[in-house]
Amino acid sequence: MAPTTHDAVEEASGSRSRAERRRHRHEPAVTDHLSGAIQPEAEPSSQQGKRKAALEQSEGEGRKKKRKRTQKSHRKKAAASASTGAHASDSEASSTVSPPLRFPRMPNPDDFGGRGAPGYHAANDVYFDLVGKYHEKMKRQCELVTLDTSIPFSSLVTEGQLRSVRESATKAVLQVAKVILSLSSYIDGKLMARSSGFLIGWDAKSREGTVLTSAHIICSKYTSQWSGTDEYSPNAKVVAHLLDQDETTVPAQLLHYDKHINMALFTVGIESCAKIPEFNSDVKYGQETFVMGRDENLNLTVDYEFVGFHGPNLHERPHYMFTGGAIRKSSIGGPVIDFSGEVLGMANFPGSAFIPSSIISRCLAMWKKYQCIPRLHFGMKFSPIKFLDPIHVERIFRKCNVDSGLIVEEVSNGSVAEELGVRRGDIIYSVNGKCIATTVELESLNMSICENHLDQGGTIGSWIDIPVGILHMRKGHKGPSRTLSLRLNVSDGIEVFASLLTPFD
Repeated sequence: MAPTTHDAVEEASGSRSRAERRRHRHEPAVTDHLSGAIQPEAEPSSQQGKRKAALEQSEGEGRKKKRKRTQKSHRKKAAASASTGAHASDSEASSTVSPPLRFPRMPNPDDFGGRGAPGYHAANDVYFDLVGKYHEKMKRQCELVTLDTSIPFSSLVTEGQLRSVRESATKAVLQVAKVILSLSSYIDGKLMARSSGFLIGWDAKSREGTVLTSAHIICSKYTSQWSGTDEYSPNAKVVAHLLDQDETTVPAQLLHYDKHINMALFTVGIESCAKIPEFNSDVKYGQETFVMGRDENLNLTVDYEFVGFHGPNLHERPHYMFTGGAIRKSSIGGPVIDFSGEVLGMANFPGSAFIPSSIISRCLAMWKKYQCIPRLHFGMKFSPIKFLDPIHVERIFRKCNVDSGLIVEEVSNGSVAEELGVRRGDIIYSVNGKCIATTVELESLNMSICENHLDQGGTIGSWIDIPVGILHMRKGHKGPSRTLSLRLNVSDGIEVFASLLTPFD
């Protein structure tokens, strides 16, 4: 144990006494001739004065040291009273096990002779110092991952209707979370965009994973999905934030991106990979889902949504499906899953849009075969009869004898459809001999036609004649029903739409 100030004072006093004894043993003795006794040698008067002054000075220093010992004793008593072992010594601080955290006890004035006693004031100083250290240590502990309360809540906690499936859904969410990454893109060292992404493949030989995400990650200028004026930066530096303990950042190499579909593929070096989730192309309207991603702190985001009963508006692509609520920005590029952990689609932007797995699977298959994703440009925007109010659907059926199909919302200026007389309000009920109920069905059929065309020796840029069954609506009434032959171009570029409508139409 380290010596106290009191011990140091006693040791110094003992040293002086021993030194004096040694000095007296060597001083010559003087004999008293009258009594025959040996007397100490008399000191000169000047020396006696010096000795008296030294003695008084020594006594003054002794009183000061005594006061210091008393104050120190009070401080030690206050510290012991406030907290026994509240803070570790230097040797303890380097230990892996720290002392337990306890709030210091306020000193009792009665233990120090009242509130006005000097010892009580010293004890108070010690107490408040310990309180400050207590709060500092408490703050450090709250930064531990096990005690961090700043992590946002997921829908599994906040949505009461999920109580019955919370345990099973949590297992599914945590399994998929193992393949969800965060991506960041930079131009000239400046952050351009952040998004989520998820692994859809991993090569054990090359130790490389394939990441699916939104083309938003390399979009440097967004204007409108149909204008064709969006700007992309495929040479931007993109990095993936891995999920190891060190949160390693590795380069992400762009494989392919598609402006129309708004998806991108990257490869990243990754030593191991969890189980890749399966795609489920059977997405049902009204189905409950989780939209997942990662925020800027790599925290998992989990939002409870359902597949909405509506199609794209005039500003959205026809291959999108939608959730019931807005998708958070950090989840763009992340998976939309069902309660069993299968992937229903990929969250996209803007708003609540996601690309369903049926479209993603077909795009991936064509990219692997042709290194591009070809499609036909119909030059029309649609809304499905299926998503209308039943009262409206029933009225259309009574007036037109049709209860399924796509209502033409807008026709592109100068398109083949416009030249053939297709107008807003007409109903498309079949394409290439197949009945079509939703825009996603139309997009899937569109890609299938292109794939067959290329398999039979066709090329990108060639033309195909597609029969389209249409019911014309004229002056508020059912018009003629006929089959038009649309001569459409097979393109791997973005479809640009020339609109004639004002924003208020």
